[in-house]
Amino acid sequence: MAERMTCRLGRESYPADGEDAVLAGGLARRDPVVFDQLVETYQARVARLVCRLLGWPQDVDDVVQEVFLAAWKGLPRFRGQAELGTWLMRITINKCRGHRRKEMLRLRRFWRSKERQQMRNAVSADGATLDAENQAEVRRAVRRLPARYCEVIVLRYLEEMPVERIGQVLGLTRNAVEVRLHRARARLRKELGGLLEE
Repeated sequence: MAERMTCRLGRESYPADGEDAVLAGGLARRDPVVFDQLVETYQARVARLVCRLLGWPQDVDDVVQEVFLAAWKGLPRFRGQAELGTWLMRITINKCRGHRRKEMLRLRRFWRSKERQQMRNAVSADGATLDAENQAEVRRAVRRLPARYCEVIVLRYLEEMPVERIGQVLGLTRNAVEVRLHRARARLRKELGGLLEE
């Protein structure tokens, strides 16, 4: 993981059929070569999810390393009851929750005043710039959501996970996921109004 992580928004493919089972077998033996293969297979997806959940790409490298360190330490507890990808996404979300709590406490006041100033200063007649500003406002609104709502929005609409898989990752029932999605969308509609429809 020496190379610098970037906040790539592309979509990586899931491991080929059977690849997870091979990795899980090697991981059960705590084989470092297999663990390197796990990192190589999932690193980009974990980094992308971290970036989307945190919203500040400068911390992606640190959190990704924390995720894989926690995965290595947690290998004895991995029983294969979930897919490796689901297990790693759950670890990623937990690490992001902790990191987000710490950072948001530190940045809350600064963030609000800076955003207000940027919005007052933002004047542009260029449609592309306006579109970028609209997208930025939506991203800011998603980041302002409580973590439980931010997570389901990111997983559903940016990671394009089905509701059932979100439930597996977050340890929630389908109904609980749908309730969180409904409440998150309602908050975003209230805050963004017509901008969300665009």
